[in-house]
Amino acid sequence: MKILVVAYKFGSEEEIGRHLGTYHYFIEMTRRLKRNGHDVVVVAPWLTFWKRGSGAVDGVKIFRYYPPLWNSAKWFFLSRPLRRWYLVATKRAVLRLDGREKWDAILVWQARETGYAVSQISSRLRAPFIFRQITAWRWHVGRGPEEVFGRRQWYRVVAAFGLARVFEPALQWGLDRKNQKKFANRIYKAAAKILFVSRAAAEAEALEENFRSKITVWPVAIEADLFAPRGDREYWRKSLNVRGEKTLLFIGRINFAEKGIGYLLEAMPEIIKAVDGVNLVVIGGGGESERMNTLVKKLNIEGNVQLVGRQPFEKLADYLQTADALVVPSTWVEHFGQVTIEAMAVGVPVITTNIGGSPEINLHNQTGLVIPAADSVALARAAIQLLSDETGRFQMGTAARKRVLENYTYEVLTKQLEEIIKGPRNE
Repeated sequence: MKILVVAYKFGSEEEIGRHLGTYHYFIEMTRRLKRNGHDVVVVAPWLTFWKRGSGAVDGVKIFRYYPPLWNSAKWFFLSRPLRRWYLVATKRAVLRLDGREKWDAILVWQARETGYAVSQISSRLRAPFIFRQITAWRWHVGRGPEEVFGRRQWYRVVAAFGLARVFEPALQWGLDRKNQKKFANRIYKAAAKILFVSRAAAEAEALEENFRSKITVWPVAIEADLFAPRGDREYWRKSLNVRGEKTLLFIGRINFAEKGIGYLLEAMPEIIKAVDGVNLVVIGGGGESERMNTLVKKLNIEGNVQLVGRQPFEKLADYLQTADALVVPSTWVEHFGQVTIEAMAVGVPVITTNIGGSPEINLHNQTGLVIPAADSVALARAAIQLLSDETGRFQMGTAARKRVLENYTYEVLTKQLEEIIKGPRNE
């Protein structure tokens, strides 16, 4: 098949960032389609305003155009005009390539601006337009200024002087909700298929708009050979200098409002009391790393918390070899949770919260434990339960890997995408 992929950003892992697993998944999926004999071309803008980016990744050709997409709520007075330019340039690029070749499908890989541009020209395209949506519109833009900007220093200063309400209208406008909803509605009307990564996201969106017949759930894949149990746990612990006898692992952005790292840290004193030699390894970076360091000191848990910062995507599989359990304490609606299936593939039981797509992946008392969000007491109880039950951990870990092999490998999901593309056709 001939597949044209439209993306707001594309390049090699070295160009995009080796620590970004979601981009690796996108790049690897195009590689797999190419290896399966499909003709895959990606149309994407320059990586930055000053850097063009590569023209191909492992045989997958990239058609570059200008400008890149730049969204900024803070600098909206600059980003809005640039977005209009991006929309025009995207339409021109897609029409140009559609005129050159007869594609079996034009697959837009997320970014509503990109999907909106293609939706505006969908009636002129010879191939069906398929849109891959990460999450539901309501989840993505339903947050207010305090939730979006609350952890930023300038907003804290504004709030401290009681001026948050004064700036509320401007900040609401900067969040661009009206346009984002317009983009979503136009995309859903024009697309032949809408792909969501979880049933939860799909159902939330279908409640708002009557497009249920177009929706297909198409989740995320991982390399089951890379993320696999390797044995010799002590070797990996020594190699990576992981302390302690029992290891909890957190992988993600250091973001208190969304990723729930604060609740995990607050649970640690109770876990330390109950489990001898427990150690929490935190992988990730972000704007709130200093806040995390401060909380670790305040809780007096420095001796049981190991902060290793950002790590390359491939290194995550190494760290997972050391883990007794992975904790994903998200407090906002996770659309999927790639790190969850990475841990499960290694045979590590997971502790996740009961919101978003996570409960679809991690089955309570089968592949791990599901707890209420924003509840450090429940988190501590779950961690103590897993760390104190070696037999239970092994059984859950075995079931977790089996679930990944059956549902979340590239082999499984590449075949699913091929079947999806074979479905809709434009005359």
